[in-house]
Amino acid sequence: MNTPDQWRRWLSRFTRQPKHRLAQAFEAVDAFEALSAGPDEQILQSLVKAASSPHKLVFETGCHLLVLLAATQENCQQAIDRMSSSQDATARFHAVAYLNASLPESLRFSVIDRALSDRSSRVRAMAVQQAETFSLRHLLPRLEDMIASETRANVLKALALHVPLLRDGFLLKPEPDGSGYWLTVSTPGSLRTSFIQQDRFRDSHVKEAVEHLKKGELLS
Repeated sequence: MNTPDQWRRWLSRFTRQPKHRLAQAFEAVDAFEALSAGPDEQILQSLVKAASSPHKLVFETGCHLLVLLAATQENCQQAIDRMSSSQDATARFHAVAYLNASLPESLRFSVIDRALSDRSSRVRAMAVQQAETFSLRHLLPRLEDMIASETRANVLKALALHVPLLRDGFLLKPEPDGSGYWLTVSTPGSLRTSFIQQDRFRDSHVKEAVEHLKKGELLS
């Protein structure tokens, strides 16, 4: 959905949502429409407020529309960067979670770099995931240092998954009964996993399996 009317039609389906939340979401669409015509800091703050909301319908509307504008508008890019330094952990989480490839790499790096040191483990875990999503390999030394220093289980889980994916392009996890390995690769928007039997486990087979999974093909 890229037009205000498309968003309004989508929001009109949520008739059971509390009226004040639905009104906030519609206000975000109005702000998006106004900002599409040109920058306005006061109106932008209304969109940022929606993007920082703890309520799903409101923040999904606000975040998607803010990022859509930020693909071409520097003031919206700056707003996302400011969100990543907010006193509100929800705003900081949304700033890193809704990054996408349409945004300048410098902005993505700035937000992720800051989020890796965030006081919220939820934000740190998302930053680890996004570092891998955007192939920020120059962050690998820092991520590997985090494995030794991190204390929160959710961040350690994210590191255990995403560091190998970023470093090697895949993750191998042995089945406890010794029957083989689970192979995981990252593809745009998803992770793909398949099982390799122990008797077929060779470097050449792993390499071939990685290529098949990245293409979305099933392993024989």
